[in-house]
Amino acid sequence: MGRQQVFEQLAEDFDLKPADYYFLELIPLIEVMWLDGKNQQSELNILYQFVVEHIAYIDQAAGIQVLTVKDANDFLDRFAHQKPPQKLLTGLHNIIAKGNGVIAPRKMNILEYCLDISAACVVHYPYGMRERIRHDEKEFLLRLFAEFNISPKKPADIF
Repeated sequence: MGRQQVFEQLAEDFDLKPADYYFLELIPLIEVMWLDGKNQQSELNILYQFVVEHIAYIDQAAGIQVLTVKDANDFLDRFAHQKPPQKLLTGLHNIIAKGNGVIAPRKMNILEYCLDISAACVVHYPYGMRERIRHDEKEFLLRLFAEFNISPKKPADIF
């Protein structure tokens, strides 16, 4: 089943909107934000910045306005302000991680934002020398590096 068909099935199962397809690149950021079970303001601020850049990128690539502020706010209400079902996040994650629809520079941008979100908040102070980023967030990030075929030891090949 192709990327679009998988999305359409998830859309049917979870009442997704057509515009949500264009926000798939936000899914890893949303996943890392929710790993600790809460959406903290500093994480949301980083996510909001990515959304602004993402809308500009999509619109520029298309040569027309594809996404509106209303589309973004609606998506954020359902994914960032309320935790979506894990089955939905997993399904959407699989579309972006296993698909070929994301170019290398965008993958690196997604990873950098995920790192920023991971480092934005800590659960407790003081934290240990290697505890700024939670263990489950580190595991998620390393898996994302592998899925995007980017070695954490060398930069991505940028066109």
